[in-house]
Amino acid sequence: MEKQIKGIIFDMDGTLVDSMANWRHIGTLCLEYLGKKPDRPDFDRTVYRMKTEELMALFAQYGVKISSRQEYEEIYYAAIRPSYETVMPMPGILEVLEEFRSRGLKMCVATATRSDVAIPVLERLGILPYMEFLLCCNDVQASKEKPDIYLESARRLGLTVSEAVVFEDAGYCVQTAKAAGFPVVGILDRTAEQEETDYVREHSDLFLENYGQLLKILREGGKLPAVGGNY
Repeated sequence: MEKQIKGIIFDMDGTLVDSMANWRHIGTLCLEYLGKKPDRPDFDRTVYRMKTEELMALFAQYGVKISSRQEYEEIYYAAIRPSYETVMPMPGILEVLEEFRSRGLKMCVATATRSDVAIPVLERLGILPYMEFLLCCNDVQASKEKPDIYLESARRLGLTVSEAVVFEDAGYCVQTAKAAGFPVVGILDRTAEQEETDYVREHSDLFLENYGQLLKILREGGKLPAVGGNY
């Protein structure tokens, strides 16, 4: 028997705010922040797939010595932060949040982005007041390759795994949340490669190309996906 959905765990980038195009260019943004320029056209695509240690080694090839993960983190947040001053909400998300609130659903944010970057943009866009809290990967000391952030979010909402739907746009995050037992709504990332889009579409309980689709489902009497039931 399916449990009633009582809460939503939202990713932020590409799910609540339209910021993924900026993150797809994080390599170039970092180099420009450091006064350098990339020397090959596939630089950003290569960087986006790299782990931190690989990035530190790559930047060394450009004459930039980064001695620790913390130092690298400070550089990429300094490089990406200005772009958040003009980032807009995902189209239709504010209407969705209002619809969820009217139905009494609890909502929170679970993001890999640091809180000192996430909170200001969510406040500016009027999204934060809808949320019970914001939880970052740094808070749980684990990336979204592990389910810790989703499990802790559900715990803080006072819900079981099957009572909370995870909204995500990245394939590996969908995989993690599903493996932990959460129903998942996948959001189309128009900056992603087709392979990742296909993965998110295939493995989500509900896949949305836009939030207008979700509003139509809800207002016509449809429900959010629960464990054991797909649209």
